[in-house]
Amino acid sequence: MNFISIDAVTEKSNISLFINNKCVSEYNDCKNSSHLPAAIKLCMQKNNLNLKELDYIAVTIGPGSYTGIRVGLSISQGIAYSLSIPIVPINTMDFLFCSSALIGDEDKIIGFPSYGNKLIYFSVINGVRSENKVVDVKLLKDKRIYGAHLDRFDKVINYKEIDISSKLIGIYSIENYSELSTNEMSKVAPVYLDLYGVQIND
Repeated sequence: MNFISIDAVTEKSNISLFINNKCVSEYNDCKNSSHLPAAIKLCMQKNNLNLKELDYIAVTIGPGSYTGIRVGLSISQGIAYSLSIPIVPINTMDFLFCSSALIGDEDKIIGFPSYGNKLIYFSVINGVRSENKVVDVKLLKDKRIYGAHLDRFDKVINYKEIDISSKLIGIYSIENYSELSTNEMSKVAPVYLDLYGVQIND
């Protein structure tokens, strides 16, 4: 299938274009989510592909940057709705959980930056995932954390990065397309968490 994958969970968004389920183009220079439309147009033109040739749009829906998520999802919904194609919404923490399966440790903590010095995390014990929690990162200073974009806490915690990018999000969408794809745009909402890690209905 042909599709665009958008990762907008941080202030610096990026996109990938897949043709026949293979990544043919990546654009990682979006300084903020407002540059996404131009980046999408550039990737399409570079590969001589028309929007009408797309089969779906994959996009991260959070947790993550409030502005990035909102803009990325709005653009994705707009394209998908205008073309009558599905959207594949991808939860950041679900992606990290699946990616963490490649880590040898059976028991681990998976985290992602929230606001300020807060960290969204869940633990995995004997392969079982706990609920999301939001805590001050200092409370985890004695733990080893696996996750994405944790470099902002490099002076506080011991961590190992799990890569997250539009290309990897695209591959994840291929593997989970039948479960996640939907044409019901109104039911796709950004994932925001409150102080306790509970999802807020937007």
